Amino acid sequence: MNITCPRCGQQLAKSFYQGKIGFHCPEGHGRAVTLSTVRSLCGNPAFANALWRKAMESQGEYGGSCPMCNHPMTLVTLQVEGKTLELDVCCRCQELWFDPNELEALPKPPPPKEPELPPQAKEILALHAVKEMKANDLAEPPSGWAYVAGLFGFPIERGAPTLNSVPWVTWLVAAICVIAFIFTWQDLETVVKDYGLIPAECFRNSGATFITSMFLHGGIGHLLGNMYFLLIFGDNVEDALGKPLYFLLIMASGLTAGLLHIAMLPNSTVPCVGASGFISGVIAAYAVFFPDVTISLCLRFFLCFRWFGIPAWFAFVLWMLLQGLMTLMTFHVEAGVAYGAHLGGALFGLAVGFLLRNRVRNHMSAIETKASSAMYGDERKFY
Repeated sequence: MNITCPRCGQQLAKSFYQGKIGFHCPEGHGRAVTLSTVRSLCGNPAFANALWRKAMESQGEYGGSCPMCNHPMTLVTLQVEGKTLELDVCCRCQELWFDPNELEALPKPPPPKEPELPPQAKEILALHAVKEMKANDLAEPPSGWAYVAGLFGFPIERGAPTLNSVPWVTWLVAAICVIAFIFTWQDLETVVKDYGLIPAECFRNSGATFITSMFLHGGIGHLLGNMYFLLIFGDNVEDALGKPLYFLLIMASGLTAGLLHIAMLPNSTVPCVGASGFISGVIAAYAVFFPDVTISLCLRFFLCFRWFGIPAWFAFVLWMLLQGLMTLMTFHVEAGVAYGAHLGGALFGLAVGFLLRNRVRNHMSAIETKASSAMYGDERKFY
């Protein structure tokens, strides 16, 4: 888990304060503790409850970024024993940040009536509690629509960065695919033959099938599956790259996917259609730009359902291994899925991701810094 100081960005070090586990900045900028730890330190839940209530009701300025989830924290001002404290509170994960000498200014608890557990035992219990909280957090998807998507085997995006602009390029590309399907589904077989990418005739129609094949789909299931992945992962990549570069990523990934498919099956006369080539490029860029975002999956066994979460980078590695395996199994053999096209788009997306990773990180960091001083009501993610 990457836990960083909201003041200097340094990795926080685990430590104890009055027997309670926390994380402190090695540069001395402060300490991060949970709301439950504050409640224990005060010995009276009234202060912690008032602090939390004021944070939830506050419409004031943001504090720094949360050390745990990197979400902007709410700045709460309280009077404690004649002193004014300005505390940073994360309303998402109940983490608090205390600048130097602020933690010491909290109300003092009454003398303990019973001896406390040894630090080692408390650390074990605290780590167990953290693991249990994380497991519970990832156990269920965040909303009703996610249950439906997960039950159909689709991944659920958890903890993705907040969007800073409307992803209209993603929506436009999805709309083109849907409209194309609506106007072609009644004579789909003929349209696919005329406008799909045929490796043995790749330059027919002056090479236009490289483009037209990207926006055609072979059925409603094919269309819905591709649009789900595009809408889930495309919005964040568009936000990170900016609209012009994102559009270029889509087109170039689709072209690369088609070229690798042709290289693998140069004599094939089977038309290939679908957006999965450029969507693979988008997913690859997403895994590079947002490797720590949690991807939740539903494991199904008869009537038993189990949700689990893995980092986006690991989910992408598993997906690439599967695509590589299927590509080897179907090499020079006609198959219902163009796995080579998936690999082609993904490899181009990876190249773009690693080439622009530092630029994207600096861009996102600048946006987060600007957002930290904005009003809470201005933060939103568009869907």
